[in-house]
Amino acid sequence: MPDDHHPLMPRRNPEDIDLAAIKADLEFLIERFERHRREQALKPLYTMIGSAAIVIAWIELFWRHCF
Repeated sequence: MPDDHHPLMPRRNPEDIDLAAIKADLEFLIERFERHRREQALKPLYTMIGSAAIVIAWIELFWRHCF
């Protein structure tokens, strides 16, 4: 039975692995993830400021029209 086990991926020779390419890919993915996380962190702030501006504009229009 143990001889029937076949790994999903064949083993590679350690000499064939390009560590510099792997490192460059990881650095690119980390930088892209951090940039995406920073952009997502500011979205609630933009929504809050935009909503406040709409409410203030509505109050100003209502105030000038009714009084």
